[in-house]
Amino acid sequence: MMMAAVLAAGGVLGGCGGDSAKEQGAPEQQASKAPAGPVALSMMLTYSKPMPEAKDDPIKQYLDQKLGTNLTISTYLPDDQRTQLNVGLASGSSADMFYVNRQDLVRLAKSNLLLDLTPYLDKLKPAVSYVGEGRLNLSTYNGKVYGIPQTERAYQYSYWLRKDWLDKLNLQIPKTTEEFFNVAKAFAQQDPDGNGKNDTYGFSGRPTEALGPLFGAYGTTYPGSFYIKEGKLVNSVYDPAMKDALAYIKRFFDEKIIDPDFLANTKLQHKDKAYQGQLGMFYFNWPNIKTDEYKKVNPAMDWVQIEVPAGPAGPGAYAKDMTASVLAFPKSIEKDKDKVEKIIELVNYSASPEGSKVAMYGIKDKHYTEENGAIKVTEVLAEPQGFAYQFVGRDEMVYLKTKFPDKEKEFVFASKQPFISVYDSMITPPDGFVLGDAKRFIEEELWKFVNGKRDLATYGDFVAQLENTFKYKLYVQAAESQLKEQGILK
Repeated sequence: MMMAAVLAAGGVLGGCGGDSAKEQGAPEQQASKAPAGPVALSMMLTYSKPMPEAKDDPIKQYLDQKLGTNLTISTYLPDDQRTQLNVGLASGSSADMFYVNRQDLVRLAKSNLLLDLTPYLDKLKPAVSYVGEGRLNLSTYNGKVYGIPQTERAYQYSYWLRKDWLDKLNLQIPKTTEEFFNVAKAFAQQDPDGNGKNDTYGFSGRPTEALGPLFGAYGTTYPGSFYIKEGKLVNSVYDPAMKDALAYIKRFFDEKIIDPDFLANTKLQHKDKAYQGQLGMFYFNWPNIKTDEYKKVNPAMDWVQIEVPAGPAGPGAYAKDMTASVLAFPKSIEKDKDKVEKIIELVNYSASPEGSKVAMYGIKDKHYTEENGAIKVTEVLAEPQGFAYQFVGRDEMVYLKTKFPDKEKEFVFASKQPFISVYDSMITPPDGFVLGDAKRFIEEELWKFVNGKRDLATYGDFVAQLENTFKYKLYVQAAESQLKEQGILK
């Protein structure tokens, strides 16, 4: 039975099944009455650590008492969470609340496995108002709303530079792509640590992230992303600027300026090298840059954020996917009126002035104090408690300023970086096209181009192979059609 459920769910998430419009009508009306006792609700969350036990979770205790619930949150690693969700939805025993991305939302909605929230939108007005009604397009499919998108999170990443090395070499903070290259080269070749050894590198980060702003300086993104340029949808594979961006990035590899392990970085290897004094610049997120940590290694070490270098296309930019995690619910709960009503009450409460403070900071006078509207956090909640109850997100900048006042300079800097809006997550791959295979091929060839294993003169052959072998044009056509249906593309 378990194997059958997994196989069935695999088919569902793979895009099988069709719409069942007749089953998606308004909910049955019946006289409402208070449930006899606490309403049991279950939720799935992606995180590497488990929730604390109920006796050690004051937020659970508070919400249960306040709202008459018995809420249980289970955490899973990403792949495990997907398997559990597959099995539960296929067997009709999934969690009552879970998060999905846009592509899974569409597939599950097609298979009639998600609760259609359209008939409940009037009751959900507080939550919708909190996240912004315009964001409902992220959870809308075929004219129906299948979830509540979370509020937008502030961007956390930026380029960081060793200011003490820069000063020692009598250089200026780079403002352009050429200056960025020259500073990286100096960090790699001019012995900025003064130890007489050739053991420093100009630049590092995770390969699928760190080069993004350099592509952005040429007005494009990593190969394979969709964005709107001069009113038209563009896939970066076809952007004429792509070859120029690749040629620029190739120079870092040609002159051995970049971390030699760059393409193998998957976790925090680049942070370790940065703190050990091997890097002059790297791409990282502000919450994980801890001054006290690197000062213990070297008191003179001074990491500062720098703007994206400007390039031929003007000011550089990060690629930012225009999507969100969506809080969704299984269709199987539709007939349990008590459960549906209690979920609506819980979600709305988390978006209320009182409930949002509980979700963001914890219990008043235990985890935070408030005086004349000013909030002071007195005890930081351990994760995942700190975000698990933010069902529809949070007031981001207020939250960050309140919880991390000593990091305000860093998170404001990161949030104000320029962006290129990409829409990859809004696109469902069409039948006959396997996105994972195409992505793998693009990435493999990208690294061949920049590390000199494939001549850039063969870029046209690469595009032709992408189209012929992987049917890439089907994907491009589907993207244009779907973004027009969603009102994103005119």
